[in-house]
Amino acid sequence: MLRENDSAYGTWHFSRGKRMETVKVGGALSSNDGNAVLQWALDDRGIAVRSEWELNEHIRRGRLVPLLMEWALPNADIYAIYLERNKLSAKLRVFVEFLAEYLQPDLD
Repeated sequence: MLRENDSAYGTWHFSRGKRMETVKVGGALSSNDGNAVLQWALDDRGIAVRSEWELNEHIRRGRLVPLLMEWALPNADIYAIYLERNKLSAKLRVFVEFLAEYLQPDLD
């Protein structure tokens, strides 16, 4: 189980259309390190909620199996923050564009 930000510890939120479900989860392992939680899932030590971009390759290789595909999880937005008064450098612009493309949902 991943301990994250200010959300209630051990509570997962799912939605399907207008239906919302909150599930209290628990287990022998918990961490605030997403890589540790991912490794536990890869080691067959439980289930995990992680970002699609982080899991897609593991799913393609058959190392992980997606569950509850008909349910959606809350979005986890990522922001690129930079000083507006500075002209956006070519390096920063290319990096932000790369991230936007890389983190797009896999539509395959």
